[in-house]
Amino acid sequence: MKAPCFQEEAFMRKKRIRGFRRHLQQHQQRAAVLALPNMTRIAQDQYDTQKLGLTPWLVSDKPPLAIRKLWLGKLVADFKQWQVQLRQHYPTFYLAVWLFEPAFGESELVAAICERTPRYETAFGEALALPLPVEYQMVAGIDELQWSARKRIDIFWPEDFAELGQWASRKPHWPIESPTGEACVAVQTGLVWVGQAS
Repeated sequence: MKAPCFQEEAFMRKKRIRGFRRHLQQHQQRAAVLALPNMTRIAQDQYDTQKLGLTPWLVSDKPPLAIRKLWLGKLVADFKQWQVQLRQHYPTFYLAVWLFEPAFGESELVAAICERTPRYETAFGEALALPLPVEYQMVAGIDELQWSARKRIDIFWPEDFAELGQWASRKPHWPIESPTGEACVAVQTGLVWVGQAS
């Protein structure tokens, strides 16, 4: 299956990131640039995504709250622009902001059309009765989207699961079968809040 995108022990930083104000200014400048969907890619591949660039923080890091709120606000603002663009070309489409916890750096804006739509609509499990984290509830435009929490499940081969040791065994996990009937282990590695138009 796949290796985890983050391992708490493996990616522990040895040094503290310095120069927060400088990094914040750089992030503010980058976040101010409007990102439109790549309509050519959508026409060819039936999907497009906008990922975050959180340098110097790793994807597995949880950047300071000011950085997280800034980028979540950008994803929400770009959602509105993407929605306008997609409506001009497609009668139906999938469009959502995916907010991951604890791996905030994997959060992204996702669009899909045609055959790709069901894949994105079913990427996560059933909805959980969890509100959006309090720290994000005041982000500009956040209440214009409808948010639902879902479990983030990653699938591992048994030997990969064993290699992950305590990191994986401490998380909710259960045996499953792959589509080809092979034994695998499903691990709940976090949560994802899916934000879509109301």
